[in-house]
Amino acid sequence: MSDPRPLRAPGRERCLERLVDQLGGGELGRTFGLRRLGGLPDLRAQVPLLDARAHAARVDPLLDLDGPADAGAAAERDEVVRVWRTWLSEHVRSSMSEGTPLRAGLLQARRADPAVDAIAEDDLAALGAEVLRLHALEDPAHALERLVAFEPGLLVSPSAAAFACLEEHARGPLERRLPGLRLLLASFDVRLRLRARAELHSAGWIDPRAGRLGLPSPHPPARGFTLALASAIVELLPPGDDRRGSEEAAALWPEHAIVGERYELVVSSGTGCLRLRTGEFVRVVGFDPPTALVPFPRPRVVRLPAPDPAVPLAGLSLPGAELAASVRAAFRPEDPALVAATVRPDPQSVADDASPAESRPNHFVDTELGSADVSGIRQPLRATGLHVQVEVQGVARADFRARLGRSIDDDLLRRSPAYAHLRAQRQLRPPRIELVPHGAFKEAWDQAARRLDHKVAGPVVRVLSS
Repeated sequence: MSDPRPLRAPGRERCLERLVDQLGGGELGRTFGLRRLGGLPDLRAQVPLLDARAHAARVDPLLDLDGPADAGAAAERDEVVRVWRTWLSEHVRSSMSEGTPLRAGLLQARRADPAVDAIAEDDLAALGAEVLRLHALEDPAHALERLVAFEPGLLVSPSAAAFACLEEHARGPLERRLPGLRLLLASFDVRLRLRARAELHSAGWIDPRAGRLGLPSPHPPARGFTLALASAIVELLPPGDDRRGSEEAAALWPEHAIVGERYELVVSSGTGCLRLRTGEFVRVVGFDPPTALVPFPRPRVVRLPAPDPAVPLAGLSLPGAELAASVRAAFRPEDPALVAATVRPDPQSVADDASPAESRPNHFVDTELGSADVSGIRQPLRATGLHVQVEVQGVARADFRARLGRSIDDDLLRRSPAYAHLRAQRQLRPPRIELVPHGAFKEAWDQAARRLDHKVAGPVVRVLSS
């Protein structure tokens, strides 16, 4: 599918001007010819799509920002504040009429870029709120006491998990300790069920690296947001087209998106992102009307979990979705309930002794032949088995771990002829099952929630490629 020539969008053109002004004068600008860009088509022609690893290797070492970056978030701040005021109007109208200032608690870690770090505070300042900022929740009880003394009517955090963490220490709804609380705003985990009676809405999205990527939307669904197309240059990459190696042709401008389709966000901004594939996936659920800044329909999206990565083993790669399905299918009705699980290559199955051929260049290291040299001498570059960590609720029988391993192994034998062949040749080991102590995954969840920097919730069965 060919991409139509992009519209001459003032919002995107201004984003490009900011990017060139910010990055064009240094070594990064010279390497990618940013000063010679004649427009958005030149950007797409001169800068390839870069995943996180390629971006870190090719862009980050050349990045040399003189002074604070221009995150571009001010362009759409008025729209953010307008939506927030709409949600607050029914709850704080009486107190505002009495002259009582709105107090907002901002639970957010420090960002690496000061310009990105200041976006949320500047948004709340434009709202007219007095702000109390908490940078972490190492001591939730102390943080809750500070909020009680501050008496906020609004709480803002990157993840709604921070509110759940506070509720655990409040031993009930947040209103029990914060009676003036009227609204909760979060960028991630908005589907999380809280005890608080205050409404939970999507605050939009401020990415730690790229700046503002999403605007809050008053339209359903509640967890949706509108792409911030005047703050950063955003492209949409269909994952299916990416596998065919047609990234350049497949990257769409957002106004050409199809409702119901799934896309990966590609971002370029003056904070140091050049056509960076963010690894964040969204589904388009509708379009918001054009504005003076963005004179074309703007996609309204909901965030989707990233697809499970393939797990590389010696001689093959197992699709992450199949691994997650195998773990789930291994549980029987009489077994203890599955709380959470992780699947990854087993580090104990990697041979310690290097092959004599390992010192020679292996041009197949990133392919399915990565575990074997062209000479036929085997190189143990990859694990030969899986490591499955499982937490269950309930009493497990003595043979539960062994039976779970056999069930996962049998399911993979049915799903993958390559896996079955290598297992028959004894080149792969059966999965190693580890039952982790009760509460281990909850402890990791709590630690992530207290960092106040990103999303926390994830799938019950997580597949990790390393």
